[in-house]
Amino acid sequence: MPKVIDGEERRERIAEAVWRIAAEQGLERATVRAVAAECGLSTGSVQHAFRTQDDLKRFAMELVVQRVTERLESPPASSGSKRQAVVALLLETLPLDAAREQEARIWAAFSTAALSDESLAPYSRQMAALLERFCRACAEELLGASVAPGARMLDQEALHLHALLDGLTLALLADPTPEKRHQAMHVVESYAERLSQST
Repeated sequence: MPKVIDGEERRERIAEAVWRIAAEQGLERATVRAVAAECGLSTGSVQHAFRTQDDLKRFAMELVVQRVTERLESPPASSGSKRQAVVALLLETLPLDAAREQEARIWAAFSTAALSDESLAPYSRQMAALLERFCRACAEELLGASVAPGARMLDQEALHLHALLDGLTLALLADPTPEKRHQAMHVVESYAERLSQST
């Protein structure tokens, strides 16, 4: 008996097809016909799940934000020091393996599209706000209790860290070699060490 796929599962399956096309070819190539072929459904099934192509793209982008939020709010277990735990969290945001590289490519495609598509812009802003909070929490943890939550230094370091992660992500998308990934890990570890020793 074939597996019965409920409506929400089908919508997520279709959105994941959008992601794969966006990561490999760009979001503009994620037409209803291409998405249907990618996920093995008829165009009618895709159109039944999403009234318009814009609805489909918005849902796919919203699902990216949701998945990243879940991952950042469920950090990997760490048996090391506080600094090592923060480094592990920071490295989770970088494209250091095939899965995270695809995720970064997907987000790059969506965030680029959001620059000219106002309907996608709220999701781009939501992701930016999520990463800002994440970077602030990591910087606060590294700086320690001696730095007040509203201190100017904390604001500056959170911004610095956000820019650092964004820059490393773009660099790794351009050159995802093992050497570059190792260098990126070293940069994050050095940053965390410097910050944790600055107070």
